[in-house]
Amino acid sequence: MKKNILLFAVSLFIAATASANTVNDDVERIQFNEQDLQPLSPTYLDDVYGSHPWGSNWFISIKGGMSAFIGKPVGHGDFFDRKKFMLNAAIGKWFNPYFGARASFQGFKLYDSNLQSRNFQNIHVDLMYNFTSHFRTAFETLPRWNVIPYLGCGIIHLGNENGVTSLDNKPFAMSYGVIAQYRFAPRLYIEGEIGGTTTWQSFDGIGAYNKLGDNLLHASIGLNFIIGKAGYRRVIDPKPYILQNDILMEYLDDMKDENDRLNQKQKQDAMALAEMRKILETEGLLEKYNLELPESEQKKTFPKNNYSGLNSLRARLRDKNNETVSTAKTIDKEIQPAAFSGVMIEEAEMTPEDYFQVMKDGKVFIGSPIFFFFKLAKDELTEKAQMINIREIASTIKRFGLSARIVGAADSQTGTAVINERLSAKRANYIAKLLRENGVPEERITTQFQGGISTYVPMEGNRNTCVMLYFN
Repeated sequence: MKKNILLFAVSLFIAATASANTVNDDVERIQFNEQDLQPLSPTYLDDVYGSHPWGSNWFISIKGGMSAFIGKPVGHGDFFDRKKFMLNAAIGKWFNPYFGARASFQGFKLYDSNLQSRNFQNIHVDLMYNFTSHFRTAFETLPRWNVIPYLGCGIIHLGNENGVTSLDNKPFAMSYGVIAQYRFAPRLYIEGEIGGTTTWQSFDGIGAYNKLGDNLLHASIGLNFIIGKAGYRRVIDPKPYILQNDILMEYLDDMKDENDRLNQKQKQDAMALAEMRKILETEGLLEKYNLELPESEQKKTFPKNNYSGLNSLRARLRDKNNETVSTAKTIDKEIQPAAFSGVMIEEAEMTPEDYFQVMKDGKVFIGSPIFFFFKLAKDELTEKAQMINIREIASTIKRFGLSARIVGAADSQTGTAVINERLSAKRANYIAKLLRENGVPEERITTQFQGGISTYVPMEGNRNTCVMLYFN
């Protein structure tokens, strides 16, 4: 018999395990190339470079040279009679290997059309274009040579000297020219510049005020110093990373699905193993046949079946003289707080008729008390759904003519004794008010309060009011 049971249990375990192993096995898995999951080596966009943060590729230049003013009318003297020393200073920034901008100052002395020496100041902003960048393939470091045309605009002012009155003239002027650079140190260039400035003919006080014609030509040489990080970084091509990100997201989804499938399979295997262990332990076959089953996370032990119930039934059936088998039912003792004022029923064998008679006499409440739970330190229900119980209790009281005894309570761990007594009374009165609003007569309601209690676990369970129903 036991061998048959053992064979049946083993068969059941094998069948359950086989069934569990088929969980979602027909799901088609996505095939991934292992190389697609490896970290990528960066690739770069062709001919695309980005600058470092805003503080990179700034420069300051300072140069000295000669200027010559050529106006309309030409006036006295030739080109060489008009040359004068000048100072050229600028500050600017390269935004990328091709384009930059600068603010430039030129000034000192010039000869006007009458060959009078005058002070001048020329302030202009220029857009620069690095022509030689088209012939290079790398921009991570500063180039050795640069040829940079520029074009800009600003204002030019002519002052006075040797008693010549200033015209206080600050006309608009256009600037243009070419800069040549040679780097002889990591951040230092030798820089030469040839350029000019064109403004209105009336700049020097002679000529038309609405026609261009006065020109200031200049040539200078000096130093250019790079400030901040120098050079440019190549821009990484984002397409391979976007493609790999899509692959990794699909791979992640696939792994999550596989994890869910294996979790489900593990739960079914655990259930089959638990049933197997239960059968074998109940029949006492694990130790007898020295069987070993894997331990589950929560090991449960099951009592061995000694068939005492079956043997007891057989003995009672054999004892034909025992005709007085008791059908009485044992009623567990009611757990009632003292303030419930209900009669305590000791453990005893009673018939249902006797128990009904005790309730009908009003010695104990009907069934078990109905509890309502409140928020901490408030006479406010934790959930509005508890209002359903209020309506049902009121309906039962009115239908069968019952009475309600209401006992409020608070948890003893919070608040003082005085506060808890006041709070438990407010909770009892609150439930009584709800019953009256649902049609229960005042004379059928009795309220009591317990103050702070610690009867129930967890402590939140002591923040309650219970309602007990009586026949009278």
